Amino acid sequence: MEPNHEMYQRLIEPIEERMIAIVTRIMQDHHDAMDVFQEVLAVVWKKLKTIDRHPNAQAYILRICVTRSYDALRKKVRYRQKKRLRQEAQQQRQSTSGHSVELALTIRQAIALLPPKQAKTVFLRLIEGEDFAAIGAILACSSATARSHFSKGRTRLQQILRDAGICPERSSI
Repeated sequence: MEPNHEMYQRLIEPIEERMIAIVTRIMQDHHDAMDVFQEVLAVVWKKLKTIDRHPNAQAYILRICVTRSYDALRKKVRYRQKKRLRQEAQQQRQSTSGHSVELALTIRQAIALLPPKQAKTVFLRLIEGEDFAAIGAILACSSATARSHFSKGRTRLQQILRDAGICPERSSI
């Protein structure tokens, strides 16, 4: 028999049932516990020579069981939390996406009805979030002129959206 196998028989076999019991108690799911138990066995096998030199090797192995089990449990909880958050976000997107897509399309269509420079400034300011200096540079005009185009375009956009019944009388577009 090879030395590693003998060490395994001497160190693991006497406490194997305790190892499984610890992992199962912590994980509270038999399938998850068996996965963690296999992980523990792999770690123990890698560290077998180090563990054999430890003054209380079996306690060290049981400690590995506990540590790996709690690590796996934390990972499982985090996974479930992330999954729940993703599902909630997906549900929220699904419940609002139909309306928001339609609204965004309507607003873009309304912007297209504006005179070209007003449409560009309104789009760059409201949709792209550009400042007036950048808009002026894009349109080859001063930032004051860009601000003027935006002001006129926004007023006209509010009127178009009001006429369409989308924007309330006192809106802050």
